Amino acid sequence: MTHWRVPRPGRQVVTGSVVFGDVVQISGVDGDVLVSRNPPPYQVVAADDRPVSLSVARARAQPSRLLLARHQIVPFTGRENTLDRLAAWMNSDAPVATLLIHAAGGQGKTRLAAHVSAQCATAGWVVWKITHIPTPVAATATTVSQVDVPAAAVLAVVDYADRWPASALLSLLTQLNDLHARTGIQVRVLMLARSDGYWWPALADRADSDLGIDVDQLPLPALASDGGHDRPGLFTAAADRFAAAMDLTPPTSGWTVPPLTLAGYGQVLAVHMTALAAVDAHLHDQAPPADPGAVSAHLLSREQAYWQHLYTRSEAPLHTPPGMMHRTVLTATLTGSQPRAAARQALAWTRFTDTAQTADQVIDDHTVCYPPTDVRAVFEPLHPDRLGEDLIALTTPGHGRDNRLGRDWAADAITGLLTTAPSSAWSATAVTVLVETAHRWPHVATDVLYPLVHAHPQQVIAAGGATITRLASIPGIDLDVLQALEPLLPDHRHIDLDIAAAAITTTLTTHRLAGTTDPAEQALLHATHAYRLANAGRHQQALVPAEEAVSIYRRLAEVDRGDCTRFG
Repeated sequence: MTHWRVPRPGRQVVTGSVVFGDVVQISGVDGDVLVSRNPPPYQVVAADDRPVSLSVARARAQPSRLLLARHQIVPFTGRENTLDRLAAWMNSDAPVATLLIHAAGGQGKTRLAAHVSAQCATAGWVVWKITHIPTPVAATATTVSQVDVPAAAVLAVVDYADRWPASALLSLLTQLNDLHARTGIQVRVLMLARSDGYWWPALADRADSDLGIDVDQLPLPALASDGGHDRPGLFTAAADRFAAAMDLTPPTSGWTVPPLTLAGYGQVLAVHMTALAAVDAHLHDQAPPADPGAVSAHLLSREQAYWQHLYTRSEAPLHTPPGMMHRTVLTATLTGSQPRAAARQALAWTRFTDTAQTADQVIDDHTVCYPPTDVRAVFEPLHPDRLGEDLIALTTPGHGRDNRLGRDWAADAITGLLTTAPSSAWSATAVTVLVETAHRWPHVATDVLYPLVHAHPQQVIAAGGATITRLASIPGIDLDVLQALEPLLPDHRHIDLDIAAAAITTTLTTHRLAGTTDPAEQALLHATHAYRLANAGRHQQALVPAEEAVSIYRRLAEVDRGDCTRFG
């Protein structure tokens, strides 16, 4: 990060800006010059939380768009307790502070962050949105972020923080810490994540000890216990807003509230999706879906109907048939937004298209269905994330549900996307999405993810420590999967893989201790476990296995001394 306040006469200057990334300024050079840059693995942009309008026609044709946070169809509500906690954190005396808000996907983290960002902007703060770039391309202007120097305090919002490499997060915190050191500006970093697993203690330890940054975390509680509505109230309020967006009159008897006490309705998004499905079913004079899985299937069937409509409409029809669009949407949901050249490769390597011309036509048609939020990229995924994950799961046979989404090509397509081009720009993203899908859909874990790990463990290692840690926490995970990954983890410290090594070792150590009575082997298992935990910054937790290892080694040493005395 470079920040200049006083320009030097006769020189190139950058003023009034903060630059994240290298700035190269050259003058008066005689001869050839070779400049090599290392762009940062993230992009910083000024946050824009203004609502994006959505027409009634588009809302009716593609109802899933009503769930997107950027349209702000359902106003932010509740969360008084959390907002009070956030206000206290924002107004603390710490010069630089980081707060992690974590909760399951769909609990409302992004909506909360958007609400806080808007409040801060109104109060005069500068708000930045910071996104991770998995594979930044050197020497391109798009990887260097330049934003205005803030005159007031800064709020930096980092979404999907648990998917970032630890080194990238530390690099960002270092630059923000340097911004305060150079300017005296107060900095707040709000991180959003699904979990606070091994990645967070490791990062918090380094941020505190190495950078002196104040760190804290806040689990996002259920809405009803956080000064908000209960589930039926949330459902009804959301249904009313969705109906208004569709220009639809609610039923005279009111909305029929489903049994929202089921475990699948624990997230705000799940309740919103159910309300949206009920409104859409009312629009089409259908019975509303009865459970969370059926809700996803209903909304995804509306996506299919939308593809069919665009393909068969009389004016400017799309060239891509609905079946091909289904495959393309699944591919884009796995890869995430990509440059067009990468999108072409993804289609080719999944054998969806045969020629570049066909690929470009499919990409263009997909862009009509899912306009990219970044105009420099294509392949906008299906959002929200939960719905995209459900598309992958319901398209993949083995879920045991009766729906029209299942396709026999799904498993081979997913595997081909990840194994044909193991060093592709999207591989880490695709593995991460697959892991998240497997958390809620066991058949994706057993039929797709686990075979992928056994056949191509290096591919999963390359996805990074955060993703491996998340994989290790899949309920009932096959231990053979972790054993396939373990030999590829480095023996030495590794900032991005230490958290994964600790997570895998924790699970395997318990299993291996139960299977051995050899004291020497038990001591080695405890010692290795302590080493991995300490490397991941979990020093307190490392004490227990370390002390146990020492205790066993002492007992073995006493036995050895007894043997020597007996024969001496």
